[in-house]
Parts: sequence; structure tokens; C-alpha cells
Amino acid sequence: MLAKIVTIFLLFTVSISTLALDSLPNSYEKLSSTREVNDHWVILGAIERITGAVQPEADVRLSGKLTNWLWKIPGGHDVQNSFGFVKDQMSDSVVTLFECEGRNCGLSNDFANQVFSESILNGRNSEQKYWVGFDPNKNTLWLAYGSERSNQRVYLYAEKLVLTVQQASQLSDLVNSGEMKAFLDKGYQIIKPLGELPARLSSLEIDKLKRVLKDYPTQKFALVVHRYSDIENQRLVNQTQKEAQSILEQIAEQGGFMQHLYAHGAGAMFPRDGQGGRIELVELKLR
Repeated sequence: MLAKIVTIFLLFTVSISTLALDSLPNSYEKLSSTREVNDHWVILGAIERITGAVQPEADVRLSGKLTNWLWKIPGGHDVQNSFGFVKDQMSDSVVTLFECEGRNCGLSNDFANQVFSESILNGRNSEQKYWVGFDPNKNTLWLAYGSERSNQRVYLYAEKLVLTVQQASQLSDLVNSGEMKAFLDKGYQIIKPLGELPARLSSLEIDKLKRVLKDYPTQKFALVVHRYSDIENQRLVNQTQKEAQSILEQIAEQGGFMQHLYAHGAGAMFPRDGQGGRIELVELKLR
């Protein structure tokens, strides 16, 4: 009986921790709640006022399980570092759908009163920051808004919205656009980590690559295979070159635009921090 109680307690503790989102140490939590929502308004563009009505450049209505938080940030911290503390807790798989800063977001009063219904968030228009991200691996939308009031007090609001697969599908175009922007900013995108078997891509992964090739028909890309092993690197280079070429054949068989896509086996060269064997798409930039 005791073992069963301990098990239930541990499961409860784990379930609570998966919902948790931390703010800066010594922040005062003014709000924390979880509930089911329908027709939840998510802003995906700067807010404008048209004939007195709030009109965002883009938005979406979603339903799901919503958890939200509101913190008063301790003195000595501004919007930037308190906002960054929350964003740093996001998984690497989270794709940015929209973000803005300062007056580019619109009026802080509109975010506070019209969007979040938390008047305490109403701050200076020049000292606000807003971000929306989506984790396609967990069908979870994340949102954060920070503002500094005229008395220099900083408040931070955040949301976590867990969606059904059907609801998440409404964001597919935005996710693709966000992934592409991040890819072009960085110059590379990790397609998938590698296992022991020869490198292969799923139909879904190939479709994503085909979309990139179609949207950027004049841009040159390299499909790069990385592996790390104790064997001599030239052998690894030869092996990964064959794997990369095999993946190109996969893409060609499914109708991909191949004119500007090249295969490259990197072996154990060009490591990235925290990354093991992987398949990458790399933008080839002219120097």
C-alpha cells in the first residue's frame, strides 16, 4: 500500500514538473493556473488600431489545455534578461512563429487589456517584448510577453497551450515558415540525428526538403552526413559520402528538385556543440 502511495506521489510530482516554467529567482508569482480553453486568441503579428478596434497583422484561434503564469520581476532586472531566462527553458525543437520588441509590437495597453486581460502588464511601448513559439514534437504552443511600467517595475506573462493534432495542424504553414527563417539565419538545419543503420529519411522529412528546394529554386544546398567513430576518418568520409548520395537518390525518386542539391560526407569533421551523428541541410553561400 505504501509503495502504491509513493508511486502515485511520484507520478503527480512528475506531472506537475512537466507543467512548470520558472521565472528569475526571487520573482513574485502573481498568477498560475491550468484550464481547458476554446477559441483562445493568439497574436502572431504586430497590433494595430483600425477605426478604434484592435487589429493584429496575423492571429489564430486555438483550443487546448492552457497553463499561464504572471510574475513581478525583482528590482535590477529588465525585460530583456527576465524574458531571456524564460526562453532559455524552451526545447531546441521549439520553432519561433513570431516575435517583436518595443514599438514594433504595437501598444502595450492593447496587449495588457485586450489580449491578456491583465492590466498590470500595461507598460511603456518602448519597453515591451513578445514571442510565440511552437514545439511540433509535443504539439505545444509557448508564448511570453514582458513589459516595464513607468515606475520601472517589470512584469512577465507566459502561456503554455497543449494542442490536439488537429489543432496543431492549423500552425503547419507558420512552422514551416519559422523553420525556414531560422535555417536561413543560421545557414544550416539539422534534419535528423543518425543511428547505426545507413542514413535514410522518412517520407515526411523528404517532403520538407522538397518544399525548401521548391521555394528556393536558385539557391544551392548541400545535404551533409556526419558520423563520429574510432575508425580512420577517411573511411568515415567515404562511408558518409555514400550515405549522402543515397539520400539524394531517395529525394530524386520522390520528385525533388535536384539541380542545386549536392551530397557531402563530412565524416567526423565539422562538429557542433552538443551534436553527434546527424544529417544536415547546409546553405551554400557565395563568398
